[in-house]
Amino acid sequence: MDTHVMPKETLAELLFFLAENEEFGSVKKLLVDGFTIEEVRAALRELAEGLRKEASQEATHQYNAQKDIRLSKEAKDIISYLSPGEEKSLLTAFGLVEKSKSVLQANPPIKAKP
Repeated sequence: MDTHVMPKETLAELLFFLAENEEFGSVKKLLVDGFTIEEVRAALRELAEGLRKEASQEATHQYNAQKDIRLSKEAKDIISYLSPGEEKSLLTAFGLVEKSKSVLQANPPIKAKP
């Protein structure tokens, strides 16, 4: 999915929030063919999860240390032993990749207090 208004991570968080907290009072009368509010919530969660996965995949495919000509063979060998999170932290610390603007940070969706 191509989004231009906001990052996919932010949009996913917004959809999760709506699915958990919105009452959808005005939507009830628009639902046809027996769809329920719970099905609307499930659809929003499904879209949010898809966006979250897509954003995660894009983030991991943006930079490939093995193809970076600025790194020595030794550095590439060391990086190959790191977990993706460790690799990202190290490369960010040295300015080889930009710090993520994600508001999710692999956390579950925020739930409003009743």
